[in-house]
Amino acid sequence: MSQLFRRYVQDNLGLKLISLAAAVLLWALMAAEPSMETSISVPVEFHNAPRELEILTDQHPDVYLHVKGPSGKVRNINRSEVGVLLDLAAVLQPGARTFTLDSSRVVLPRGVTLVKTIPSQIRLVFEKRLTREVRVLPRFTGIFVPGHEIAKYTADPPALKVVGPQSRVTLLDYVTTDPIDLSRLIGSASFPTQAYLEDPHLRFENLQSVRVTVEMKKK
Repeated sequence: MSQLFRRYVQDNLGLKLISLAAAVLLWALMAAEPSMETSISVPVEFHNAPRELEILTDQHPDVYLHVKGPSGKVRNINRSEVGVLLDLAAVLQPGARTFTLDSSRVVLPRGVTLVKTIPSQIRLVFEKRLTREVRVLPRFTGIFVPGHEIAKYTADPPALKVVGPQSRVTLLDYVTTDPIDLSRLIGSASFPTQAYLEDPHLRFENLQSVRVTVEMKKK
């Protein structure tokens, strides 16, 4: 017993007393430091999103966190230390789900506590994911050479796979390209360009450039 006491208490006793005194001093300084409150805006992070479902949100939701803590910590709080995390592993079916943004979903630096979140809840709508091939419709601009018009054009690839919520993908008839200027074009030419989706809920399965070949003819 005396050997255990000597090993864990008496050995390096001076260093242990210094460490204890430093810890007590640090605690006293923090306790004496005035408390402060502030608000910080952070985006909501989604974890374990369901593979077969899409989230229908017009914008990536931001949340205002009203927090308090020692003035030194709160004043120098870094956005990288703060977050709102939503675990979506339990979402298995389409429909609306409401999530309460309490302290269990908020990440804060040690010593800083959550007062409230604005909003206190968010509602997300989940919909089945759909992948569908949609034709590419080139967009042309410019003033044609007098007496000329487009005889024909082709797009390569002629269609692209679009992924997104079922209701949005079903409504899509075509995808456009960036504007292609045909000013002063006589004969035929090929133009590299990019396809574009106006609906922010949609995306291309494999984003790739499109090559459009245009042939002009006399009227």
